[in-house]
Amino acid sequence: MRSMRRLLVVLAGLGLVLTFGIPVGVSRLEESDSFCIACHTAPEVEYHRRAEVALSGDNGQDLASAHYALADTGFRCIDCHRGDGGLAHRAQTLALGARDSLIFLTGRADPTVEKATGATPGLLTAACTQCHAETLLVVGFENHFHNQLPEAYTAWQAGGTLTAPPDFPEADTTQLEPYTTTVRCVDCHRAHVSVEGGTVVQYLDINHAVYPACVQCHQEVGRGPVELFIAPEAPR
Repeated sequence: MRSMRRLLVVLAGLGLVLTFGIPVGVSRLEESDSFCIACHTAPEVEYHRRAEVALSGDNGQDLASAHYALADTGFRCIDCHRGDGGLAHRAQTLALGARDSLIFLTGRADPTVEKATGATPGLLTAACTQCHAETLLVVGFENHFHNQLPEAYTAWQAGGTLTAPPDFPEADTTQLEPYTTTVRCVDCHRAHVSVEGGTVVQYLDINHAVYPACVQCHQEVGRGPVELFIAPEAPR
């Protein structure tokens, strides 16, 4: 009887180690970019190369690598890929890591480097909000493409402070109007897409990313123009 109890205690201990120890261990390993790319080939290896180039003094080939060049503190892949760091997003991140490991082991990874979409836009947008909430909370029409996103309203309701734009200090900073749209930060700010003259245009592809997102948002909220485009340059 005692042997059976000891066996049950040992099995319970092993269960706890597997349930909590492995996720904690993986979470710590994910803090290192070198660990992240160990289970990835292309395109993640290319993203890592771009980050290293940015750290050497380059401005960054895309938005993701630009973060390495501009961040005040050490930047890592996981900073964008774990959402807000809360329990729900932590669980989602671990599940995503398990899925990525399976993709790696089966050799079915998508080698496309210029990624225009992400598998988990919710996680990515939550990570954006963690660092850029102040941008979302600047009021006024000139920033409506930020302050009318659902994330802006959520950040305000969570205690964020609304601020007036520098050129309109008398703007109303007492409230935000909630809008319902599926447009996320990453619909305009594509992290792993190279944009010609990226540093000049803040890595935004106006024609192929920003304007389509604007139109989608306008259609979903029932306000704003639904025909946006940049006229092509006249031939010289």
